[in-house]
Amino acid sequence: MRPDSRSRLMGAAVLVLALAGCGRDEDKAGKARPPALVGAMAAANADFAPRLTALGTVTPLQSVAVRPRTDGQITAILFREGDNVRSGQQLFRLDDRAARAELAQARANVASAQASAVQARGDFTRAEQLVGKGFVSAAVLDQRRALAGSAEAAISGALAQVKSAETALDYLTIRAPVSGRTGEIGFRLGATVRSSDAVSLVTVNQLSPIQVRFLVPPEQIQHVRAAMAGPGLTVTALPQQGGGPPIATGRLAFLDNNVDPGNGSVTAKAEFVNVGDVLWPGAIVNVQLPLGASAPRIALPESAVQTGRDAPFVWAVGGDGKVVMRDVTVAGRADGRVFLASGVKPGETIVVDALSKLKPGDKVRTRAGAPRVASAAPAVAG
Repeated sequence: MRPDSRSRLMGAAVLVLALAGCGRDEDKAGKARPPALVGAMAAANADFAPRLTALGTVTPLQSVAVRPRTDGQITAILFREGDNVRSGQQLFRLDDRAARAELAQARANVASAQASAVQARGDFTRAEQLVGKGFVSAAVLDQRRALAGSAEAAISGALAQVKSAETALDYLTIRAPVSGRTGEIGFRLGATVRSSDAVSLVTVNQLSPIQVRFLVPPEQIQHVRAAMAGPGLTVTALPQQGGGPPIATGRLAFLDNNVDPGNGSVTAKAEFVNVGDVLWPGAIVNVQLPLGASAPRIALPESAVQTGRDAPFVWAVGGDGKVVMRDVTVAGRADGRVFLASGVKPGETIVVDALSKLKPGDKVRTRAGAPRVASAAPAVAG
């Protein structure tokens, strides 16, 4: 091939490559991402009352598994399952025929001992009168004195036997140890029960007052202790699923003196009068404790606050339309809102939706997001 032909071919190839490069640059420029459209709102204050919210378990103040103190056959069941009973009320009777016979024998022994004592005291009195006249020796007098003392001691022993027999008979009548509601009966009429049985006769749960046990997280312990220094700390019990009216209102009755080393929490107990038995042992409820007076806080929708590696954050829109990641401190949450203690000022524009693909420095276009949070009605959160 001639030199001039090779030169023309090389020039054409260079031109093609140059045009191809220009096309790629134009494609990149044409594909540059436009500003994202996001929902945003102006940050505003709302009244916020701090509180602790936790899950609690309803537990009776007293729950007693009733067991017999002696062995025997059940001859009477004096209540129905689920009955409310009073402390001391009879629940079961065991066969008491042998115990009654033993009590009768013990009482007869007392009568016999008393008769013997009367005779012994009389003999001693007569011996005292005769010893001075020389008709009875001092040795006989001492003997009569000893017999009289022994007869008195026999009375005491017989009376003790009566007391023991009465106690044994009383054990055969099984009474409610506390006032409350009975559960399922463990044995039926005619069954023989023993004090060593693993199954109880019945369990009695005290329902009024009743308590709710819950855990105070580490960050709230000092707040709860400070609130306890004032008047009685009110505790509200609400349905576990939320959305319903309060179940009952009580007071904080106990804060443990020991921190759980596993999670740093402290056990607390609230006590409720439980009118109408609205709180039931074993039920799970939400408990709320007010921990201070209301104060204005920035309120944002839950969707606006993201979970970061080190702290929660929001996307704030600057005057140039670019977003910046802003760490925030959460004071509490309630009714789908997050209340911030720091990180955002009133009037700042905060992204509230379409946040998933944002990066620091991205330009955005904003549209109205969640409605502006009104500050007229106080909110409470924990």
